[in-house]
Amino acid sequence: MTAETTHETASAAAAPNPARPDARKRYTTVAIILHWLIAAAIIFQVILGWRMGDEPKGPATYAIFQLHKSIGITILLLSLARLAWRLFNKPPPHPVGQPRWETIASHIVHVAFYVIMIGLPVTGWIMVSASKLNIPTLLYGTVPWPHLPFLPELATGPKHLWYKAGEISHGLLVKTTYLLLALHLGAVAKHQVLDRDEVLGHMAPGAKPGWKEPRAWLAAAGLIAVIAAGYLYKPAVKRPTAAPAEIADVQAPAPSVEP
Repeated sequence: MTAETTHETASAAAAPNPARPDARKRYTTVAIILHWLIAAAIIFQVILGWRMGDEPKGPATYAIFQLHKSIGITILLLSLARLAWRLFNKPPPHPVGQPRWETIASHIVHVAFYVIMIGLPVTGWIMVSASKLNIPTLLYGTVPWPHLPFLPELATGPKHLWYKAGEISHGLLVKTTYLLLALHLGAVAKHQVLDRDEVLGHMAPGAKPGWKEPRAWLAAAGLIAVIAAGYLYKPAVKRPTAAPAEIADVQAPAPSVEP
């Protein structure tokens, strides 16, 4: 075998297979799964949070709060797993020729998403732990979840300050979530329809640019389905361990993604 033949063979082996998506142009499978799970959970939480302000007081309200907290803790755990995975697995490169300002904006939005994915559950957890009602959390009606250490034992004054700090921070993060979701969805639509680049393919392997791409419509249908599920969810009313008077005093906060 000549040197030229050896070189050609090595080059052919190193060349990407056109029949197989280039893994360098997409996130890892683990990152993709975590992304879609967290996205669906956040959208559901937003809708559930809106409903919480409209529900009458009683066992049904308690059940919705418990589900809201359960999904919040799930988002927290999934987000920590996503962050840990991200530290050891580089994301795909930005599209060739993308303006520098878009690259910077993309980094800022990604960091901000991690802040809300972790900050929202934590601030909600603070509210639950510092609440004067001291209602326990039971994840999905099965797994007891503890309050944060030391908060339940604080005196009334400091405890109330912690609650208000969590409430204010939680509310600000909720509003930030609305903004980030709008920016993120708008950016994806821009890349897919106007720029016609491979950005959607980063999280939907094999997706092609253009508005006719089936994966784009599938993602849109999934978004609508999650929104509908949030509105249509009917809790199975189950009497909690807390006294009925405590449940009657539960006040639904502003739309939130609290744990």
